[in-house]
Amino acid sequence: MKVDFITLLLTIGTSASVLLNNGNVNSTFNSLGNAREMMQTATAKNYELRALQQAARNQAQIAEERYKNGCLILLYKGQLVAIAQGRPVYDPITKQPLPKGTVVCDGYGTTAILEPRDFDGDGKFQPVITLEAFTGNNQLIKEALEKNRRATYQ
Repeated sequence: MKVDFITLLLTIGTSASVLLNNGNVNSTFNSLGNAREMMQTATAKNYELRALQQAARNQAQIAEERYKNGCLILLYKGQLVAIAQGRPVYDPITKQPLPKGTVVCDGYGTTAILEPRDFDGDGKFQPVITLEAFTGNNQLIKEALEKNRRATYQ
């Protein structure tokens, strides 16, 4: 009987504690739910950052190949100009757009390929800057610019 009385007291005490702390239990469950949600968000962000990092590495590799293969460096009146997505590139002598498939680059690490698009909404397609790729390999860019300068002035 003594054991039953002690068990009864423990059961009543535990029940009272649970009833009195019911708000704390709900709060704990809410906190656990919030923690789980934060972990899922952090994991998703980590995957996104890794995917962006891999995409940047892939783009850099493509851009470096374009520089090594002799992309056409864009100049205007002897000055470097930045590539502008969706814009045509014109031959400075003939004033005609460069042909589709031309690989162009600038002095800032961006390369692109000219592809036909209706860039101004007039229904006519002409090659414009598309498929951009960027590299931060300044040494390679410098070498390409120097090679271009020697070729231009020979």
